[in-house]
Amino acid sequence: MNRLLGSNARLAGALASALALLAITAMTVQPLHAGAAGPLAEMIEGAKKEGIIRGQWSQNSFGGSAGLAELVAGMNRKYGLNLKSQFTPGPDMQRLMLRLAQEAEAGHPASTDVYLGNSQAIFDAMKANVLKPIDWTAILPRKIPSEPGFEPVAPGKVAVIFASAVVGVLYNSDLVKGDDVPRSLDDVLKPKWKGKVASTPYAAGFRELAMPGLLGREYVIDYVRKLSKQIGGLMRCGEAERITSGEFLMLVLTCGGNDVNVLQRTGAPVAHTVVKEGTVIHTRYAGVPKNSRSPNAGALLAAYLHTPEGQAVLWKHDGMDLHLYPDSKMKKEVDQVRSSGGKIAYNTPQWLASLKGYSETQKELEKILREGGK
Repeated sequence: MNRLLGSNARLAGALASALALLAITAMTVQPLHAGAAGPLAEMIEGAKKEGIIRGQWSQNSFGGSAGLAELVAGMNRKYGLNLKSQFTPGPDMQRLMLRLAQEAEAGHPASTDVYLGNSQAIFDAMKANVLKPIDWTAILPRKIPSEPGFEPVAPGKVAVIFASAVVGVLYNSDLVKGDDVPRSLDDVLKPKWKGKVASTPYAAGFRELAMPGLLGREYVIDYVRKLSKQIGGLMRCGEAERITSGEFLMLVLTCGGNDVNVLQRTGAPVAHTVVKEGTVIHTRYAGVPKNSRSPNAGALLAAYLHTPEGQAVLWKHDGMDLHLYPDSKMKKEVDQVRSSGGKIAYNTPQWLASLKGYSETQKELEKILREGGK
């Protein structure tokens, strides 16, 4: 009798354990999107039918093919999808937007189902009417914190911000140390750095700082004339190996210090600093081409970039996330500039649209840098 009671008890215990395991399993496999309604639910159903998402951007941006594969794997888990990803390396952000405009005008399908790029390209897209208006607030997984004077959605709802980076000075941390690390623009002009400093052929950072409300056109043009006689050459952002090799000791100014965040994990001798005069926050936006073959999947990828998991993928592969989120790593750099009292400008499509003489000033600065201050 006692053995029978014991056997029943063990059976009941095993049954309870099995039921608990089933419950846990059900919770584990349940898509995180369960309960989605309205536009988000419709978008998920649309993406299921599309079955594939094509991505095209530079292999050096957003993790290239590996980054897209990780993002799509995360999307599939979150939204209960089984999308396949297809990545094609593409040109830089502005040239890719030009390609999309040409494809739309010719009636061809877009090269990429979702566009990821900078504010200048989004500004160009607004003029060319390339991107599809989307109610981003209806599909984003969390509300983007607001800041005075900053709107995270581009005019016409054609794109939404998803990451940011802070412009400053990139330097070789083995060869520039301690008090030699520049804290101001004038520090770069010290005689000891002559011929050892590089700038960009497109006057990154300076073109924005020259605008009204920041350092101003007269101040920046005068400074860039001095800098052009100090530099040993020009290099593009993304060529940090020319700094780590010692070819140049500094890049003044950068397109954002995000590549340094990635390189430092490999032990590369690079660091990034901001100058006390001010900085520019470079932004990254996502939008869906009107001629996208998988517009629902494209929009969902843009939304997924706003999840903590999506932000982590961006940080892992591209060293950037969106500084507006409290858990953002980029937030610390922005707070550093604010605490020093430096001026900050957001390079956004709205800001670019408000400027007069931006392109002309950039061309003048580029000419000065190319010709060595003549």
